[in-house]
Amino acid sequence: MGKSEWLVDSGASSHMTSVRDKFVSMKELKTPVRITIADGKKIDAVAIGTVGLKLMDGTSVTLSDVLYIPEVEGSLISVAKLTEKDAVALFSKNKCVFRYGDATVMEAERCGNVYKLKTVGDEVCHAATTSRKEPWAVVHARLGHIPYKRYEQLLTMADGVPRIADEPSDHVCAGCCMGKMREDNFSRSPEKTVKSA
Repeated sequence: MGKSEWLVDSGASSHMTSVRDKFVSMKELKTPVRITIADGKKIDAVAIGTVGLKLMDGTSVTLSDVLYIPEVEGSLISVAKLTEKDAVALFSKNKCVFRYGDATVMEAERCGNVYKLKTVGDEVCHAATTSRKEPWAVVHARLGHIPYKRYEQLLTMADGVPRIADEPSDHVCAGCCMGKMREDNFSRSPEKTVKSA
């Protein structure tokens, strides 16, 4: 299996890869996580992180919580992990389609008895990793004033999302505050005044 191929695995509990340079961000695990693979062999995950994949059709996908396991052969996409994030996997005779809402996120072709997601080579994937980080206030405004929770979801669903340099602690956006303000309704009928004679 090539470095740019990922297998769709309905039995895998986590996304995993042995290709370290696929990671956009990675955190070493203090204690390795022991994984039992299909043949019963036990291997250790030594890091966890985010992987950016550039698909052959030109779209990009970001996988979060990917385990780095030097001993695992190739790269696996966990159907269970994707469905936890509300993606739907549709398997047919020739392909597996992942959908999020009404949008098709990615497709894997059937090759023999496995479904393979083909990605563009390593050099293209790393083009997105050199982008600079912006303050949360700037990114928040650029993305249409989305809440931070939605921003975190967007990071797991799309590639090319601007990265932030700081997490919003008590960020108050003036534009959002103004947008949530409202005025009291005007009275529909004007008050009647009575003149005394």
